[in-house]
Amino acid sequence: MNTFSIVAIPFFVIGVVMLALAATRKELTFLITGGVFMTSSVVNAILGLTL
Repeated sequence: MNTFSIVAIPFFVIGVVMLALAATRKELTFLITGGVFMTSSVVNAILGLTL
């Protein structure tokens, strides 16, 4: 496994947790943070697959 793929897994988990908190607590901060972590995990996974 590539380093980018290894980093993508915890970012994905954190993104899911933040989006779940955004859905339950209705706070914009969790939504933005979850979106950033999900985007970062997708970018890291794509980079890991291409290298």
